[in-house]
Amino acid sequence: MHGAITFKASEENKAMDEHQYDQELRLQLDVVMAKLVDLKARWPAHSVQAFMVCEREDLEEERDRLLHLLKST
Repeated sequence: MHGAITFKASEENKAMDEHQYDQELRLQLDVVMAKLVDLKARWPAHSVQAFMVCEREDLEEERDRLLHLLKST
């Protein structure tokens, strides 16, 4: 009987861990999206500097990675 209780508690812990992992991914995604919005607001109409292009590409890659992880959970 105790084994079954332990197993059930273990499954509940796993579900909580997955929920926490999902929440952490969503928080990270929110941060990345906020940075993208800020960057796009500062984006000049002409003469975009290379560091801004790199930053945008990095943020978009991170956004895509997080979205992929969220879809697979």
